[in-house]
Amino acid sequence: MKLFKQLTISTLLLSGLFSGCISANEMEITAKSQEISPDSKLRTYSGDVRIAFSDGNLSTKSTHASFQKGKTVMEGDVEIILSNAIAKTQRVTFIPSQQGIIAKMDRVTFTYY
Repeated sequence: MKLFKQLTISTLLLSGLFSGCISANEMEITAKSQEISPDSKLRTYSGDVRIAFSDGNLSTKSTHASFQKGKTVMEGDVEIILSNAIAKTQRVTFIPSQQGIIAKMDRVTFTYY
């Protein structure tokens, strides 16, 4: 029963944190380097990656999520699902900001569709 309560609380916290936070057209990505496939459908960002989401809807999934000091940390096959792409990484920290949500990670790959 305790596990069920923890999962329910985790789901509610994630829902509250991400409700109304991103549109794929309204994000800013900064990184030390980037690689873009010839057809531009695959983009990989590396080194101190920071994604700022300002408005819209955000959907995520991972094998583990935790909440620490107002931050959400997701680990293990993390997917950030956008309206026109899926971003994949192994670990991301989401931080609320006045501009929306900031996602910090070491490396991320976007697959556009």
